[in-house]
Amino acid sequence: MIRKLMNSKALVILSALFCCALWGISTPIVKIGYAYVDESHVPSLLLWVGLQFIVSGMLTIGIYSIISKRFVFPQKESVKGVVIVSVLQTVLQYALLYIGLSQTTSVKGAVLKSTDVFFVALIASFVFKTEKLTAKKLISCIIGFLGIIIMNLNGLSFNINPVGDGLVLLGVISYSFSVIMTKLFAQKENPIILSGYQMGLGGVVLLLIGVIFDGKFNFVGMLPVFICLSLIYAVSYTLWTVLLKNNPASSVTIYSFMTPVFGVIFSSLLLSEASGVATVNLIIALLLVCVGIILWGYEKKPNSNEK
Repeated sequence: MIRKLMNSKALVILSALFCCALWGISTPIVKIGYAYVDESHVPSLLLWVGLQFIVSGMLTIGIYSIISKRFVFPQKESVKGVVIVSVLQTVLQYALLYIGLSQTTSVKGAVLKSTDVFFVALIASFVFKTEKLTAKKLISCIIGFLGIIIMNLNGLSFNINPVGDGLVLLGVISYSFSVIMTKLFAQKENPIILSGYQMGLGGVVLLLIGVIFDGKFNFVGMLPVFICLSLIYAVSYTLWTVLLKNNPASSVTIYSFMTPVFGVIFSSLLLSEASGVATVNLIIALLLVCVGIILWGYEKKPNSNEK
């Protein structure tokens, strides 16, 4: 049933954009949550995100267990895959991103995180050799990335911060590897089970790090934010894993260019602070991102006269 649905190109596009919209809206929600935690204290941030991923994992597994009318577990041979994806996608990505973003600007962070599309295409092509890197794919990535740069042009500094920028980039690379590993392991494991357990395991590791290094936050004040983000992560990562299982990795991650666009739009709606992005820049960025995505998915129809 899921495989048939995921073979519908329109549904794949809508599902991928829905995931990007969820990650986009998570940005202003996280900023709202900063009022209840010391954002300069990394262990407190890791404690916060660790608890959220534990709840997200429990929600995913719990709901799927109810649907399946039994408590679901990963297959014995899939435990290794759960651990690997958890380390790459949840533990390393979020630890590196949160520490890195505390040392660099949010503008540069958005631009750097958008490079995951390039890394996934390169890793899939040259490391795992599961896809072919074509000129069309490369041009699509460049057009989309140009859109993100234009959107962030106001205030974008090209001065390199080796610590902040470097850690964010390492987090992006870790996530990019996790995308390919998720696709590989999801071929032999139910993607919902894989997603739920990797989130839960990663959350436990981050939680332990936060507790050991005396992390803390105002849980009562944070509760509405906590519930929203836990639901967002549960739905988005589970759906993203299903998409990766049934489609080429880079053809899914190309839609990631829309995440910062959604982030800017939702931030302007939910936050009182100025977005810092001119309307003209946002429109041009959206057009370029759409052109890049359309070019990526464009396939020349065979000539009817050709045999």
